[in-house]
Amino acid sequence: MSFYTALTGLNGAQSDISATSNNIANVNTTGFKRSRAEFGDIFATSPLQNASSSIGSGTILKSVKQQFTQGNITSSLNVLDVAISGQGFFSLKPSLTSGQTVYTRNGSFNVNNDRYVTDSSGQFLLTFPVNEDGSVTAKDLVSAVPLQLPVTSGTPKATTSIELGVNVSATSEIITDKPQFEDGYVFDPNDPTTYNNSTSITIFDDLGNPTIATIFFIRTQAASADDPTNKFETRLVINDTVIDPDLVRSVTDTQQPIFIDRFGQQTTSVPDDNYFLEGKGSALYKLDDLQTLIDSTPAKVTGESSAFDFGEEGDKTVTIVTDPLKFNSTRESGDTTSSVYWGTNFMTINVDNSDQPVNIDIRPGSYNATQLSAEIQRSINAAYGDDKKIQIVQNVDDTLTIDLLKLNADGTSTGLTTPVSVDLLSDSYVSDLEGITLTGASPDFTREQFLAHTQARLNAALNEYAVNPTSDAVASATALGVSESLFYRASGKSIGTILDQSQAFTFNHYTADDGSGAASNTNADLSANSGLATQRHLTYSYYGKSPELHVYDEKDDLGDNASTTAVSYDQSENTVRFYFGSTDPALTANEKVRFVGKFYSDTTQNANSDFVNGREFTVTTTGSETVGATTYYYVEASTAGLNFPDSDFSLSVADANDDAKIYSEQSTAVEAFFEGASDVYAGAPVNFSSSKIVIREIGTATKHDYTNADMVTEESKNIIDDLAEVFTLTDTETSAGTTLDTYELTGLGENTNTASRDEYLNGDGTTDDKTKPATHWVDEKDPPIEVSYDVLNQRLQFEVDRNLIGTGTNSNFNSFKIFGSTTATTENNLGIPTADDTSETLIRGGEKFSASTFVADGAEIQLNDKRFGVKVGYNSELKAFEFSSGTTGETIAANGAIGVTEAQTASSIVVGRYLLSTTDGSVTDSTDFFSGDNNLMGIGVTKTNALTTDAKGLAAQPAQAVGASATEDLTQVFRLTNQGNENIFNVSVNGVAGVIEIPQGFYVGTTLAEALQERINQIEDSSGTVGGGITVKFNSDTNSFTFTNVTTGKDSTIKVRGASKFGLDNVDLGVGSVPQIYNLKQATNAEGLNLFVDAEGNKVTTPPSNLVDGYFPLYIDEGELTFDKSGSIVSPKQGVHYEKQEAGFSIDLDIDFTKSTQLAQPFFVSTVNQDGFTSGRLDGLEIDASGTVRANYTNGQNNPLGKIVLANFNNQNGLKQIGNATYVETAVSGTATVGEAGAEGFGTVLSGSLERSNVDITEELVNLITAQRNFQANAKSIETTAATTQAIVNIRM
Repeated sequence: MSFYTALTGLNGAQSDISATSNNIANVNTTGFKRSRAEFGDIFATSPLQNASSSIGSGTILKSVKQQFTQGNITSSLNVLDVAISGQGFFSLKPSLTSGQTVYTRNGSFNVNNDRYVTDSSGQFLLTFPVNEDGSVTAKDLVSAVPLQLPVTSGTPKATTSIELGVNVSATSEIITDKPQFEDGYVFDPNDPTTYNNSTSITIFDDLGNPTIATIFFIRTQAASADDPTNKFETRLVINDTVIDPDLVRSVTDTQQPIFIDRFGQQTTSVPDDNYFLEGKGSALYKLDDLQTLIDSTPAKVTGESSAFDFGEEGDKTVTIVTDPLKFNSTRESGDTTSSVYWGTNFMTINVDNSDQPVNIDIRPGSYNATQLSAEIQRSINAAYGDDKKIQIVQNVDDTLTIDLLKLNADGTSTGLTTPVSVDLLSDSYVSDLEGITLTGASPDFTREQFLAHTQARLNAALNEYAVNPTSDAVASATALGVSESLFYRASGKSIGTILDQSQAFTFNHYTADDGSGAASNTNADLSANSGLATQRHLTYSYYGKSPELHVYDEKDDLGDNASTTAVSYDQSENTVRFYFGSTDPALTANEKVRFVGKFYSDTTQNANSDFVNGREFTVTTTGSETVGATTYYYVEASTAGLNFPDSDFSLSVADANDDAKIYSEQSTAVEAFFEGASDVYAGAPVNFSSSKIVIREIGTATKHDYTNADMVTEESKNIIDDLAEVFTLTDTETSAGTTLDTYELTGLGENTNTASRDEYLNGDGTTDDKTKPATHWVDEKDPPIEVSYDVLNQRLQFEVDRNLIGTGTNSNFNSFKIFGSTTATTENNLGIPTADDTSETLIRGGEKFSASTFVADGAEIQLNDKRFGVKVGYNSELKAFEFSSGTTGETIAANGAIGVTEAQTASSIVVGRYLLSTTDGSVTDSTDFFSGDNNLMGIGVTKTNALTTDAKGLAAQPAQAVGASATEDLTQVFRLTNQGNENIFNVSVNGVAGVIEIPQGFYVGTTLAEALQERINQIEDSSGTVGGGITVKFNSDTNSFTFTNVTTGKDSTIKVRGASKFGLDNVDLGVGSVPQIYNLKQATNAEGLNLFVDAEGNKVTTPPSNLVDGYFPLYIDEGELTFDKSGSIVSPKQGVHYEKQEAGFSIDLDIDFTKSTQLAQPFFVSTVNQDGFTSGRLDGLEIDASGTVRANYTNGQNNPLGKIVLANFNNQNGLKQIGNATYVETAVSGTATVGEAGAEGFGTVLSGSLERSNVDITEELVNLITAQRNFQANAKSIETTAATTQAIVNIRM
């Protein structure tokens, strides 16, 4: 057996040597794949044989396998030498009619006589059919065809399209900015200074005749902040003729035509179903003219220059008054020199065609231009807002009770035996003035009215608690600790006709006598020693036509000097000197004095006296001058800044019709003022002037424990009595005039009772008194208990002044309580709790009792359409005020612009003023809202130069804040509590913040939304700017709240923060918006004429008869290239069409510039192709990496012929080799998978390359030596076996 075993080894070694020898023989065969012999051992046993002692029987050749690894690729000069880098085989047909396909890696191809591409065996290379662009039309072997090369390329074709990609340098100069083109740019193809760069290309006509087309590039614009694009114009020149391009439509990246609406908004689909462009012309609009977006604008009125000079920066202040007593000082009274203006009936305004105009009052004060604008804006928006009045419900809200408590030694508190009760439905000077009916009603008050009325009633209740108002006897003053803090107060009647001259009155101020002739403040001294009279002086100043009251303790008569001069004004020194004759007034430097007098002797004196009469001066120097034996005394005051005339003047009192006094030492014991003119409640921005003179005692030292009735009992005099006028005045300010009843004109007396002026301030306590003098302890200008309104938390607050009745004072109160009527449940409609539910508030300084938040549920303050967001500003350049509607946009029909699905009404604003009476500022005709003038604002019926600017654009949008979904179902009833402050909501509307407290109770989502809405619409800031106009909606589908601000535009904001259970713990700030638009600018020609596009697409200057409206096709500048900052082309996005037909010349082509760039590199041409050609012959082939075979022709054409078919197999070793490195598929290899080179599973094609065999000659030689040694070893085995066998034979023999 060993002989045969060795023989199998010998045969195997021979096979291995054969395989290796074949590999070595084909080392230079293109595409050859080396083979490898594979062997198996022979092992034979029988069932009775012991396998563990069996020996194999040798080896056997199992197979010879191909090794399909990549061979080395070498270059070739033959384009048809093709190699596959990667997986795949070329597919070949043995003949044109054969149904068989063979496969090879041998890419050495050539062209046969029939121009087919074949391998060395004449087998035909298969390709997929392709389109003109080289894309495959079918990818299967059935559709694959043998590749045949055409000899020629068609008939001549005129150039209709040029693809030109260039790089225009980003650093090139702007040609049109050159000085030579200052009067206009002119292009000259023969002058290189008129363009940056040019390039030429050969194009063909219909007969295939070539001609040169040159394209010139002219930079016209560099990128800027306003327009971040770079622009180049192009010029096409053919045969020395400049060809103008046709109009170029603006299109999208997908070549859809773009339209614009009237605001330049772009769309590819016009929303108006009735719109069509076919057969119609259009105004010509170009993309380049849509450069700057602007906000849509509101309607605006710009007044004429203001009659008041606010200065260059608008920082000078103007005075606004609303007190009827000061009306005569205003410009509206007819005084054209006045710089004081009337704030009542200040202006009328109609915004956005509201149902009727509203009349605006502004608050008194001094304002610069900006402040005045803000105040007017506040007032307008408040008047157009949704604020309601505060209603005092009878038997529920009408009683307010105050209990003042003292601290006991044991730490407990004891209140008043009978708390102070305030009846809010009793009259006050405020309710009388405002005409509010209180009896038998539940009246409505504006907040200002309510606070002023409540403070007045609070003051009255405290006074009446201490002193009985009927008997003027002390009541419970001791309980309040104010029995020694009493003072006298009396008031005159309301002034009707204003006294328009300065006047003075003397009166006696009666106090108790301490027995030594000195004033005392005790009733005991009054009873023991009677009263003590001190003469004082009340001045009524009418300087500046604005009445002022003062009380002085000293008076000096003016007297002439030796030159018969009582007053001397020196313009050059800016001084005025007052003479007192030979009487020394004993005045000192820096002392304040007031001049009051009359000068009736002549008109000159009377006119000059207006500069001093009623005015206060500060003494700068005192002196005297001696003439003869007489010394004349004087004081001198500076007139700097007092608007004295530019010429000297003097006054004399020598004539009996002339008289003047100097009043000094303003009293610290008695004062006079106009009731309600100021300080009506803490922080009051308005006044409620009753036009009544109040005269009262002031100062701690003057207060006493006796009443006025006590003084009448002892002296038959009021504490202030014996009032007498100083000057006899006439209506004409001459001695011939009618004497004026100045008591009547100042409200200090009754003109029907000329004999005795004892019915007002001089009341004697009898029933004839018109206004009974009273004994008070409450200073109405600084009351011990103040009421205020907390705008942030929407609640009333009360504060007790510690310094007046707190600890350490005679009152020594430590705390206080405020509560309402017992008919309420836990609190009344004003948020005032009941006695059982109120809390104790300490009196320490600054502590306030805060009622609960409440809703003003009375009548609306203004019953009119609501408007929000009106703006008022001051233009310092024009020195004029500007008024803008709170909305933007013009009238637009539904679908008349992009985004306008419903008809849009125009923003509008009309401003003016009622015609006012020059007597009192009242409205003369309430039906004519715009018949008067406002000189301060520069608006009105005669202000014809006021400018109205119509609104433009689209409607501004409001702010909206949307909460998240609530954590519980709010469509079901839930209880709102104060646990975790879940009933507290922080809200900001247009920057006005408020804290909203919703009453505890049961709600569902919709009722909570209503409660939020009515409280949010009450918020305002400390300046009175309101934040109303909010709607709150609960969406049951999303279980969330939405807050919408009616104010629109960028200043419209809404921010809400509330409990997470309502989805309001993290709500984004809502901000309104103003749509931006373009100001459409119609294209014009060189002569400035508007251009149109007719129905045929031609530019014309005459409007076509049938024009589109509302939407317009958008064009770009013809022949212009636009690049962005990165150098990428922005437009045109399609070909630019050029057409010119004339004798001997015809051109009709498109140039595609879309591959052009603008980089910081010199000018170069990156792409240039044109589709025209003459008849051409095959000039060469190209095969790309994807296997696409292209033919080049002498006419420049490059046509795709096909794409080489590549095939692959699941088991390449199953292929059957048929010679010439060619294979056929077998059942073992599987069916061929065909595809394109470069696709998944296939390698790429390399033209001009061949794949060499994958035989490694070194490795094969090593294998050959190994096989030889194997052969020798097996031969030795045979030799050994033969020798062994012979020895055995010999032994046997």
